[in-house]
Amino acid sequence: MGSCFGLLARRKEEESHRASGMEISGSVALITGGARGLGRGFAEKLLEKGGKVCLADIDGTEGAKTLQELQATHGADNVHFVVCDVTKDEDFKGAWDSATDKLGPVTLLINNAGVGNEQNWKLTIDVNLGGCIRGTYLALERMGTNKGGPGGTVVNISSIAALRPNPFGPAYAATKSGIVALSRSLGHDFHFKISGVRVQVLCPTLVDTDFLASSLKHVFSPEVAQALPQFSRKLKKITVETVANALIQLLEEGKNGGCMSVEADKEPYYVDASIP
Repeated sequence: MGSCFGLLARRKEEESHRASGMEISGSVALITGGARGLGRGFAEKLLEKGGKVCLADIDGTEGAKTLQELQATHGADNVHFVVCDVTKDEDFKGAWDSATDKLGPVTLLINNAGVGNEQNWKLTIDVNLGGCIRGTYLALERMGTNKGGPGGTVVNISSIAALRPNPFGPAYAATKSGIVALSRSLGHDFHFKISGVRVQVLCPTLVDTDFLASSLKHVFSPEVAQALPQFSRKLKKITVETVANALIQLLEEGKNGGCMSVEADKEPYYVDASIP
């Protein structure tokens, strides 16, 4: 009988790990690729919910501009900016230290920095997948309760390209698929019980930012360069705000290992792994 009660208790504990979300108000978030696009949108939404944010971006000029604008709206004490190249360990650690010094202990990391360069696929792997691995491992080290940290949440930004074939960006799709696998693996309750850190992943479809225009400069082939603009015009883009709202839903629902897809004309939905 005792073993049955123990099993039920463990199941209830695991369900609470999956279901209880984070308290955004008063939290401190570090957002890579935070100077523009989705990163900025995430920052604005978290600030509206009462959080503090540190924007980390390789573009110091745009970052300084965004910092000034967000501080004017949300207060100088609630927003910080630091130049960060997510391919460099020392930059990532320095960004984390700077965020902690200025805003307090970081309890949310959003690995958002990304590129779509099919010609320099090594860079695409190092920024997209390498940046997420680098950041997630650092978060486990800094936030993990087993390391003396407060616990927390990591959200890795992937793409619908991780869940469906993408003939126009094979290297990009490969990195985004790797991000989903990384997040589901480290988002397993086995790791949460050790570290107290949730790992989640967000997979938006084409977002109305300048990312596609930038990617067109470094396409896979001349044939892709010719076909991609026409194909993209057929797709209904989603807004940055739509994705930012989905981020808040993901955080507040707190589904550890959750993979949330965000598409036009649909409510955000979870995509379960094919193998349990």
